[in-house]
Amino acid sequence: MKKFTLFSLLLALLTGCVQPEILDDLNIETAKGYDVAGEKLIRGTALYPRYLSDKKTENVTLTAEAESTREVLNILEKKSEMPLVRGSLENVIISKKMAKKGVLDIADSLQRDASVGARVMLLVSDSTAEEILKADYGNKGTADYISKLIDHNMQRGDLASSNLHLFLFTFYQKGQTPYLPIIERTKDKSIGINGVALFKNDKMIDRIDKKNMFYFKLLADKYSEGNQVVKLPEEGGKDKKNIEASVTSLQSSHKIDIVHKKDPLDITVTIDITGIIKEFTGKKLTPSKVQKIEEAMEKDIEERCLNMLTEFQKEGIDPVGFGQRLKHKVRGMDFKKWEEEQYPNAKFKVKANVKIIESGTVE
Repeated sequence: MKKFTLFSLLLALLTGCVQPEILDDLNIETAKGYDVAGEKLIRGTALYPRYLSDKKTENVTLTAEAESTREVLNILEKKSEMPLVRGSLENVIISKKMAKKGVLDIADSLQRDASVGARVMLLVSDSTAEEILKADYGNKGTADYISKLIDHNMQRGDLASSNLHLFLFTFYQKGQTPYLPIIERTKDKSIGINGVALFKNDKMIDRIDKKNMFYFKLLADKYSEGNQVVKLPEEGGKDKKNIEASVTSLQSSHKIDIVHKKDPLDITVTIDITGIIKEFTGKKLTPSKVQKIEEAMEKDIEERCLNMLTEFQKEGIDPVGFGQRLKHKVRGMDFKKWEEEQYPNAKFKVKANVKIIESGTVE
């Protein structure tokens, strides 16, 4: 009985320590942006929704400039008529210029805030972050629009999975380098995916453009649903023209084999893909043409992925995580030797296996 009474008293005391907060008396941030404002200055933009009486959402932004992210937060707080809270933060947009200077301070400040979830999206922007956040997109607010755009392209498009947690995990672990999605404000004033930013340490040093995102996702992630257009020449006739087959419902997986006892290392990436042909521009889709589509797709994947891996190797980055894979095979792995000798000299092979499991009516 005494223990129960003591527990009740302690619970009452702890409850009394919690500062009550009323949602209507808070400005709840849903997105934040960071731009370079000068040689030493950072411009921060905070976005929060204001709910109107007609059930519409109005985007409200505040901006501030300072030499550090912490100072930016303090100035933004002084500009807000109510407390700014980050518990509902969905997206943090970092301009390309800012990303080339380094993003660790921003990511670190987010992970140290207990109210910020690990699934917050870190995004690099070809446009300024302020420009994106000050525009209006969607009926539920800009942050919700961006979140759905990113999620849709990760689940059903060519964008490899990423978020704050994954970025920091790959940054701090040895044997892999991080990457982030790139967005842009397009000419028609909408937002689109524009590639993948590649990092060395915490600085953006290169990018995967839109046309190569498919191949990067095959290497760094997997497809549960996707689409790819395969081109091959039409048979017969003097004037051959390209025909196209749209392969949809793509599912992919990859396997990485590293022969670490050889010098140089042999690294083989095997990519398995299944898909369905939904559209075909040729005259007849025969079994032999289905086979040619499979072979053409395999050849394209092998060549493009191999070129991509060779480029990563030259730049000294490893977004696929070969070093991380190897450390699970080699006890007490020497990462200095890996970075300076083994990875730069490794020999890559890519093997693609494409299987068309359905092609509509085959004639």
